[in-house]
Amino acid sequence: MTLLDAVIKAQINGSVHKTSPPPEISEIIKIQRKRKKNKNKYTTKSKVDTKPYAYDPSRLYRNLPQWISDIRNLYTENAKMVLTIHNALQTGKVDSRWEKQLPRNKQYYQNRLDSYKRIQRDNKALYKRIMTTEPRLTKASSLNEEWKTTKQTIIDMASKEFVLFPVKDEEVIEDKAFIAPTGVRRPRVYITLGIRNAAAMGTICLELFTEVCPKTCQLFLELLDGGGAGYGYVGTRLFRKIPKLYCSGGDVVYDNGFGCYAQRGRYRPIGAENYHFSHSMPGLVSMPVTVNDEVCGTFNITFKPLPQLDLRNVIIGRVVRPCNTFEALRTLGSPLSTQPIVEIVSAKRWDGKWIHGAKNTKINPETLKHLFG
Repeated sequence: MTLLDAVIKAQINGSVHKTSPPPEISEIIKIQRKRKKNKNKYTTKSKVDTKPYAYDPSRLYRNLPQWISDIRNLYTENAKMVLTIHNALQTGKVDSRWEKQLPRNKQYYQNRLDSYKRIQRDNKALYKRIMTTEPRLTKASSLNEEWKTTKQTIIDMASKEFVLFPVKDEEVIEDKAFIAPTGVRRPRVYITLGIRNAAAMGTICLELFTEVCPKTCQLFLELLDGGGAGYGYVGTRLFRKIPKLYCSGGDVVYDNGFGCYAQRGRYRPIGAENYHFSHSMPGLVSMPVTVNDEVCGTFNITFKPLPQLDLRNVIIGRVVRPCNTFEALRTLGSPLSTQPIVEIVSAKRWDGKWIHGAKNTKINPETLKHLFG
């Protein structure tokens, strides 16, 4: 720093000098003071903008054409590489098993020898597969056994009386365990089903296993007849219908599956009376048992074997088949919809005289309309 600069700096900062500077220096000091004053006049504080950039959707598509071009170029290069490798393997005669290069007059012989060995190995594997694979056609031994059974059936049928039109259809029972024992007379009830506000579907006949579950069957008959308290199956609906699986009904309290009927005249509810049968065939009627070992009067009708219901439901009867109404019922409904509403229109049974079931008076359709429509 020169002497002139030091003097000017001292004058600007307000330093006190006992002697006045020369005139030329005083002019320079005035000019620099004026510049400093003007500089401070127009100086502003810096501001930092912390706002994020505005969202611009077009920024996402700017590089899209370049990306597409790169992907196409990469695909083309890979295809060329694969074709090159394929052509090299098809036309070349490179054997990596050779430890050293053979003379040209023996290369062709060695290649033929390796080809013969490979063909022989493949033939052995194919022969082994043929000998160990089971035939897809039916064996003659099984056909002979089937013919013996068929021939015996023909002989048995020929010895019986010929009937062109059977008077009564033979009942279908897949599991012989459900055939009534000798000397046991099982009661049968007839339930007429119909679509609500529409025509009736038809009647199904149920055979009850009173010799195995007498108390549970008696509860079913009481609700079918309709007790004096107003509870009964007639007028209730099938609140659950799962096609080709099962349907549920018999809620005489709320008609939606959440009610439980307190049996009259009993100090203790009926529990799991007997798990004698298994759900091994379609058309079985069973009552679910709650976690408190209580039967609430609701029942299920199965449309297929359901062994997963064993030890949870008590089987009390079966649908007498063939039955057109049962076949129509198994195709109705949906697990996620209550439509169409299938209800029990009427019920009757024979006990020396026909007993017709009384209609349920405890369920008010208008009151429960908001529950199931």
